[in-house]
Amino acid sequence: MRRVEIVAPRRRVLELLRAVHRAGVVELVPFERSVGPAEAAPTPIFGPCPDCPDRADREAALGMASELAGLLGRQAAPHDLVSRLWELDDAALAERVASLRPVHERAAALTERRRRLAAEERRIGECRELIGALAPVAGLIPRLRGYGAIAALVPARAQALLDLLRPELELVAGGRSELITADLDAQRIALLALFPREALGPVQELFGRRGIAEADLPEACAGLPLAEALARLDGEQSADAAAFETAGAELLALAEGHGAESAALAAVLADRFAESDAVAGAAASDHLVAFGGWVPDDRLAELRAGLAADFGPEALLDVRPGERRVEEAEAPVALRNPRLLRPFEPLASFLGLPRYGSLDPTPFLAVTFPAFVGLMVGDAGYGLVMLGLLLAVRLRWPRSAAVRLVVPIGIPAAAATVFFGVLFGEWFGDAGHLVFGLHPLALDRREAILPMLVLALGIGIAHVGLGLGLGVANAIRLGERREAAVRVLLLTCLFAMVALVAGRAGGWIPDPAGWLLAVSLAAAAVGLVVLAGLAGSIELVGIFGNVLSYARLMAIGLASVMLATVANQLGGLSGSILAGLLVGGLLHALNFSLGFFDSTVQGLRLHYVEFFGRFVDTGGRRFRPFAAAIARADGQARPVGR
Repeated sequence: MRRVEIVAPRRRVLELLRAVHRAGVVELVPFERSVGPAEAAPTPIFGPCPDCPDRADREAALGMASELAGLLGRQAAPHDLVSRLWELDDAALAERVASLRPVHERAAALTERRRRLAAEERRIGECRELIGALAPVAGLIPRLRGYGAIAALVPARAQALLDLLRPELELVAGGRSELITADLDAQRIALLALFPREALGPVQELFGRRGIAEADLPEACAGLPLAEALARLDGEQSADAAAFETAGAELLALAEGHGAESAALAAVLADRFAESDAVAGAAASDHLVAFGGWVPDDRLAELRAGLAADFGPEALLDVRPGERRVEEAEAPVALRNPRLLRPFEPLASFLGLPRYGSLDPTPFLAVTFPAFVGLMVGDAGYGLVMLGLLLAVRLRWPRSAAVRLVVPIGIPAAAATVFFGVLFGEWFGDAGHLVFGLHPLALDRREAILPMLVLALGIGIAHVGLGLGLGVANAIRLGERREAAVRVLLLTCLFAMVALVAGRAGGWIPDPAGWLLAVSLAAAAVGLVVLAGLAGSIELVGIFGNVLSYARLMAIGLASVMLATVANQLGGLSGSILAGLLVGGLLHALNFSLGFFDSTVQGLRLHYVEFFGRFVDTGGRRFRPFAAAIARADGQARPVGR
């Protein structure tokens, strides 16, 4: 990442911003004066762009276009239309926005109408629910001239309140009232109060004191027999539903005709607005304007060529010389990974972005996290089901951001689950063995508990050791010699202890080698105390605790296979094929959910705590290029370089 200054004639400030915006490779930052004669340095521009259109007009146009795009349900703007609109000047854009004003007014009116109809439909539905519950109890109530009604819902636990309400209602209504109640469901009671109209105020006051919120019964249903009221409500609900569909069809027609244009206009106007704001960070003299920013190393030549093509010798791209430590503290970070690994970047940076110049943990997470999930679940049947579910949701919701985030991570994990399921001979537990005669190719997890524990701890030793090795490399890259030495000593202690314990237990290390390992372990431990003090000894103990944490790879896998086996056994004991499938299916579904959930959580924990804690140095600031909608659509503004 390099700090740059871009200088051009002041009269071409908007053209320069437009070119930088289109390139989408520069993160603009407030201009800072370079070392040089003070009289030759530009002075900052503060406030709005002097040559930009009126901010209020542009803000109003952007607001209308964005609101119209939202009303018409268009979130993504077509790239070809954005490209055409991006080349228009501000006057032409204003004309396009003005031409959509009648569309905006009509779309807003239709949306408001649909909102009112939906609210009315909900209200009528609540009334139907109330009256439907009360009708069997109340029977037909005759029309009583001069009588009103209040309907309400109260919690079922408020039965004692209703016992108090009856005499109070009689009192305020002058002895001419009726309170009808019916159980709506296990949690609610429906009630209908009838009383003379002149007592409406006192009755409402009574309901308010008792905390009873009255339902809004339509005026047309007041005083009607409940059966007739239901019929009238049905008619109103049908009419409202038809009007709702009619308004929706007209709104859909507007979306088909103007949705793409409104979304594209909103994107382009947002770019223009951003360009106006970006001028505040520039600096200017009487004749020159200068912008400061950060550019990835491998995009400098591309940016220089683009400026030369647009401005010729009038634009200058200057790379500022900077002291390495200052650059590392200020430079933004853009993770650069192959396409298959990019979906893992959010997981790798979840706890914080790595510092500029340090190692990116994404490639390591992308390999080991799916492997850990697959090892813990370890069932080929579950893995195939997960693959099917992931592909189904990808086809069903192709535009969903959540789906695009989860599916590329889930597919490798599901594939690893199938792989380990084949090695362990597991297909829905032991169903594969019982039905198809499948046998483990490597280990039977139900029997090989100790070998699985040894395997899990071996993975822990390798994973923690890799983290320490990467920590050494990272500290050397960042010039932190003391931290590198601490990591080397920790690595020495880890492997000396492992070799000593394993060698003595297996009897394959002779006494001289054992003594040498013991001396190395003691010397490394003393060196840790000398270099890091008490923290060094605590970290040494933590290393061995980290390794033991990997035993969860065995424990979760063992729990998963045993629950799958129990599901098959209970299904077989039911005595009925249908009942057996139901019982076994429910237990397998529970095991499937728990298995993938637990393995995901524990797999991430092993990375965040045991692995990342050994080498990831957080504190980086994400690279945010000044990229226009057209650049984002072209894919030119992808984060690159570090």
